[in-house]
This record gives sequence, structure tokens and C-alpha cells, in this order.
Amino acid sequence: MAAKDTKKGYVYILVSKNCKYIKIGGTAYAPLKRIKEINTAEPYKSLGAWELSDFREVADWRKVEYQLHYVFRSKLVKKVTGQRELFNLSPFEASEKLDGIDESMIINKPKVDRMFQDQEFTNYLAKLFRTTTLMNWLDSQGAWTFSLFPGTSGGRYYTINIGTHEVAYASNPRSGELPTFMLNMDKLIRDFKEVRKWVRKHNGRFRDGVYASSLPRSTSVIFQGNFADAMEFLSLGGVRRAIIAYWTEALVELQEGNHLSLHSKNHNWNAIAEIKKRMSAGLI
Repeated sequence: MAAKDTKKGYVYILVSKNCKYIKIGGTAYAPLKRIKEINTAEPYKSLGAWELSDFREVADWRKVEYQLHYVFRSKLVKKVTGQRELFNLSPFEASEKLDGIDESMIINKPKVDRMFQDQEFTNYLAKLFRTTTLMNWLDSQGAWTFSLFPGTSGGRYYTINIGTHEVAYASNPRSGELPTFMLNMDKLIRDFKEVRKWVRKHNGRFRDGVYASSLPRSTSVIFQGNFADAMEFLSLGGVRRAIIAYWTEALVELQEGNHLSLHSKNHNWNAIAEIKKRMSAGLI
């Protein structure tokens, strides 16, 4: 078991605005930590800052990294000394090969497949990630986490945590019952009459300071409905502003402190990679 655990890890593609090359690498620990190392050590530091372009959590990161390096060996950049992970090709070309790795290497693939079998759930997630701008924080994965179909509280479709507490979830109830949605945001949401009316209509409520670790002005909006209802809520005036106000402040604090979430081991990297890919392609 120990030998198998040491193989599990991440393969990533990094890009930098200050470099025409890309970096293809792998790591046994969270890319958030690895990227910070890369951005503070030569020869990569002078070519950075490096950002996460694509990534996968895999069963054997060294094997997948080697395969990608071998495929692109003719593109290896040799004029930058002290490295063997810079390649003269586009992020798109590298992502295509990363996307084509052996499916048996992909961690949590059944859960990712299940996510896209439910189109309403998929559409809601796309709306949620666009509204919250969470995809702008790819480098901070591990500080924020996305758990897909966790067993928490009797079963959920998903849970998003920032730091020590959850900021969003949708319950996965028994047949015939409506899911319960929760979104943690800034209290300014209470200033919007239309939102207050909508929440009451959907058997909902506001709860302030639910989590001891939450920032000031935290409130949780809880309501019941289907995924179409939840998407309607995200479109209400004030919702986007209140979510971004709270989530961004929480993420900045974690980033400045270089902290990982307590739930980082449950983060579904491959689900985020697939959502990102489909959103970029306009498929969701």
C-alpha cells in the first residue's frame, strides 16, 4: 500500500506571460505548493511568474510525466540550463496529450463521468463557477476544494470549501425530495429585497456566522429547489457581488498565509480540469 501511495500525484502544465515556453512537470504533493517553489527558484524564477494551465491527478505521476516528456522530447528547450521540463510548444498541444493519457491513470474518474451524466447538474456547476469566478483561482486549489458526491450529511452532489469551512453545497436527497442548496456570502445580500423575497418563496433562510472560522460579515443563504431554481438564484441582482466579496477575501487571506484547506485531500482535481475544459470549449 505504501508504494502505491508514493506514486499517486499530479501532472501539470504551467505557463508564464514572461516566457514563450511551457513547463511540463509532476509532483507528489499539491501543485499549489510546487508552483510556489518553482516561482522562487532558478532557472524558472526568472521566466515566471508561472501559472497553472492544465493538470490531472493520476495514479502514477512519474510514469505520466515521463510519457509526456518522451512524446515531446524533440521540443525540449536545451538553451536554458539547469532544467529539463521546458518545452517549445503551445499549452493546447500539451493539453491534448494530457487529455489522452490512459484512463486507468485518472483518479476518481467514475465520479467525474457521473457528474456529466446529469446535464442539469453540469449546467448548474458551470453557472456557479462563472458567477463565483473560482476558475480564476486555479493556482490556489488545495486552499479551496471541490468534493464531488461526498457522503457528507447523508449525501451531497458537491461541496466547496474555502479553508476550514464549506461555502457551497447541494444535498442529494432521496427520490421525490428537492435538494437543499447553501451558499456562503457577504451580508450585503440582505440589502436586496428581490433576493429576500426569492429565498422566502423557496423555503429558505439566512444564517449569519454559522462557522467559527468564517470571516466577518459572513452569512449562509439556504434554500430548496431544483438546479434550474439554483441557477435562477445565481442570476438575481446582488448575488454575484455578495459571493465574490466574501470568497475573494477568504481566498486572498489563505493565499497570503500559504495555507491549504483541511479538506485538500478530498479535492477532485480531475473534475475541475474537466469542467474547465468544457467551459473553455463552450460545451457547458
